[in-house]
Amino acid sequence: MNLFKIVFLDVILLTFPLLLFLIYLATNKNINNKSKRVYFKLTLFSSFFLIYNYGIDSPITVPVLALNSIIILCYLEDNYILANIFSIAIILMYKNVFNNILFLLIVYVLVAMLYILKKINRINNVIFIELFIIFSCLTFYIWIYVYNNMYYNSEMLMLVIISYFFITNIVCLMYENGKSIIQTHLTFKELQKEKQIRLSLFKITHEIKNPIAVCKGYLDMLNTNNNNQVKRYIPIIKSEIERLLTLLQDFLLINKNNLDLDIMDFNMLIEDTLNKLNPLLNENKINLNLNIIDDEIYINGDYNRLSQVLINLIKNSIEAVPKEKNGEINIITKIKKNKYIIIIEDNGEGMTNEVLTKMKEPFFTTKKRGSGLGVPLIYEIVEAHNGKIEYESEYGKGTKIILEMPLYQ
Repeated sequence: MNLFKIVFLDVILLTFPLLLFLIYLATNKNINNKSKRVYFKLTLFSSFFLIYNYGIDSPITVPVLALNSIIILCYLEDNYILANIFSIAIILMYKNVFNNILFLLIVYVLVAMLYILKKINRINNVIFIELFIIFSCLTFYIWIYVYNNMYYNSEMLMLVIISYFFITNIVCLMYENGKSIIQTHLTFKELQKEKQIRLSLFKITHEIKNPIAVCKGYLDMLNTNNNNQVKRYIPIIKSEIERLLTLLQDFLLINKNNLDLDIMDFNMLIEDTLNKLNPLLNENKINLNLNIIDDEIYINGDYNRLSQVLINLIKNSIEAVPKEKNGEINIITKIKKNKYIIIIEDNGEGMTNEVLTKMKEPFFTTKKRGSGLGVPLIYEIVEAHNGKIEYESEYGKGTKIILEMPLYQ
């Protein structure tokens, strides 16, 4: 095997296990430091085994420099025990091949001293790597040229040293940069996870306000001495508390589209929603006009989730109407091409084109105390039901919401 093939094969056998190790670190979410150390040791032993068994034409012609790269990686990971094990293994491997292994022993002692300097912050990793490579190359040159010059001519020897000088630098640089990239990637994933958790917490805050507000409204109006009010209001309050518990359970599981699908009457959902929001409509003096198909309309949906949608939509329409204005909300339904279409119109302040463009973005809100998550959550739930929702609005003239839901076939 010629020199080029030996060098090329050594590079492949050295870097292939390292690349697998780095890829494993990048793709595994739950690996701990103990497991990482075990896999790192396995990686280096694999590289050592592959180089010794398959990167060798004969023990005489294979430079020890390729194996020294593994020792450098051990020291970079502060595993000096493993580095000493590989050093001793290399010395034992070559003791019967070359006439003198004193230079190998010297270089490994010097490298151990360099590692001590690195540990006390006298030298950095770059200087440590370069000094190690220089010591290894000089030792190899003296070792071969002085004691074993029968195997290499001077030109071939220098080519070997130069090749491995650059190869070792590239391998160490690849490993260090690979670790940095993986750390950056893991940090980014942690930030994304934190962002998702924060988003879920904001959603909880936004969504629990609605059922609590409904409960408060009915409790404020409740006269315990009026049996009719007790019989009418208590089931609604109980229903809202159950919906609140459902919301909290879903968010604790961090499962934003955990749908419980069943055949349901959408008109009944509209009626229940309006009953819940009647106190809010009366408080804001909103005139509600209904033009709803007088029939049972069945869809395959999650009753509680779609209740969230309707409550948010109507509540937003109520809040869009200024206090001093005679508020009006129209709710119209119709069937078109196997779709149940619900139109909600208000005569509120309306929205500009800029607001219409950004309203689906999380955290974007025009309300002083809004979280900016109500509309994104509406879109999530509707799309999870294979439905569609559109907003039409003109500033100063109100807003029109068109909700389409597929009918149950």
